[in-house]
Amino acid sequence: MNILGQYHTGFVVENLEASLHFYVDILGLKIEREPATQSGTWISDVVGLKNMELKMAFVGTGDGHSIELFEYVNPTGEKRKKMDKVFLPGSAHCAFIVDDVRSWYKNLKERNVKILSNGEPTLRDKPYPWARYAIYIQDPDGNVIEMVERDKKPKGNLEN
Repeated sequence: MNILGQYHTGFVVENLEASLHFYVDILGLKIEREPATQSGTWISDVVGLKNMELKMAFVGTGDGHSIELFEYVNPTGEKRKKMDKVFLPGSAHCAFIVDDVRSWYKNLKERNVKILSNGEPTLRDKPYPWARYAIYIQDPDGNVIEMVERDKKPKGNLEN
């Protein structure tokens, strides 16, 4: 019995089309699986909801790990409050490796993307875990995303 790898990170969204605009048009990810509707016994049993229906799509960079965006059609729910409190237990985020965090910061700020980080990115003074610059942002539904610019990993260390 072994965990073989990571498959995807899932984000519940209010509007799949609006989320695809954010992830594809603003962040530049590619659609890896076209939008589709899921319903029926199997998916209802997996998520533990009766008569469940959702719309979903997968986006990513092509590196094997995708972001699953899913909009619940039945049941629907209210948006969580205080999603910018990243220190609360149960909070989660997804991190992307990017080429230039400072350029991303300026671009996202110009596009009115919610940035949780305090001010412009600054250089980290410690080499581990290889993140040199980083910012936290939120998608339109409040899901937290980290943008990380990092050094190459030191020889003999596992990727992280």
